Amino acid sequence: MLTEEQNDLITRTGPGTPGGDLLRRYWQPVALAEELPHGGAPIPVRILGEDLVLYRGDSGALGLIGLHCPHRGADLSYGRIEGDALRCLYHGWLMGKDGKCLEQPGEPAASNYKDRIKHPGYPAARRPG
Repeated sequence: MLTEEQNDLITRTGPGTPGGDLLRRYWQPVALAEELPHGGAPIPVRILGEDLVLYRGDSGALGLIGLHCPHRGADLSYGRIEGDALRCLYHGWLMGKDGKCLEQPGEPAASNYKDRIKHPGYPAARRPG
């Protein structure tokens, strides 16, 4: 019989947990290709206890990033796809598919604040199956 601590160790998969850290090293199916047509809207997904948004960029590349904008927490599944990035509709931050902030309207041109933003971004690929 497992102790509660042992059970938590192998069943908790949220960010920062041992099980979650292990499972994030492997590919996880998150959606069917039909759910993301070219020109389609981003879709929210929850996997391993984490809320993410999945989208197909203009080139067909897939992006999988944190659901909530790091600026004010707006839901990025309502965002606008621009190239292979996703623009938050609240204040216009442009997030790349790797989670990097690419643009911050309203910041001075010389500002490097966008380079310090850390946002979850995971590799995503279409796999036949």
